[in-house]
Amino acid sequence: MKSILVAVILAFMLSGCGPKKPESAASESLKVNLFKEGKGVLLSDETKKLFGLEIAEVTEKPMQRRLQRPAQVYRAGREGVLASAMLLLSAEEAKGLKVGQSVKLKTGDSPEISGKLVCLDTQTQTVLGQVEALVEFTDPQQSYPAGAFVTASFTNGEAKTVLVVPESALLIAADGSYVYAINGSRLIRTPIKPGVVTDGFVEIEDGLYEGDSIAAKGVDGLWLVELSALKGGTPCCPVPKKTP
Repeated sequence: MKSILVAVILAFMLSGCGPKKPESAASESLKVNLFKEGKGVLLSDETKKLFGLEIAEVTEKPMQRRLQRPAQVYRAGREGVLASAMLLLSAEEAKGLKVGQSVKLKTGDSPEISGKLVCLDTQTQTVLGQVEALVEFTDPQQSYPAGAFVTASFTNGEAKTVLVVPESALLIAADGSYVYAINGSRLIRTPIKPGVVTDGFVEIEDGLYEGDSIAAKGVDGLWLVELSALKGGTPCCPVPKKTP
């Protein structure tokens, strides 16, 4: 609801869609003051209030490597019989996994369940170019019929200390991933290379340094301001964030 309200406000503030009309000096000044190409969006009290901006610092945090891949159930479970699902992994992904380790399975809004990795078939690399992995899990209620898809989540390796920002700070656009970093009195869209996403935080592999200040919330509104100014008042939305 908030993003819709922001878009409506911006439509009025930054020309909006539809036929172009001669802009007044005041509206042109507003556009220039709110956003300057190469410098970013003005970081003012009004901007913070309008977009619900919250500022955070890039920090270090121990993160467990997590791998998530879609898997398809090929044998439904029943009383006394384990359900089985198959998924494909790259050779690099398979290296970090071990037969016998636990796996979490989830689909839609259903509760997460636990299973076990029972096989890593490297022979499939010759034909498929990928490693076939098999997981088994208990499903006496037959909630996962044959053919159903689930998301399998593995953790691999020891926890590693990495740079992180809140997941809400991440902006995924058509040409890459960004955060809005503080640049003096403005917030500038900064390209980054994201890594693992765990417990509401996303790893930053490149693009930021520890201690940098970024917008932790309100990035969609900042993106609308930038697009409205650059594209002549035709706001566009970023790529929707995936729900785990």
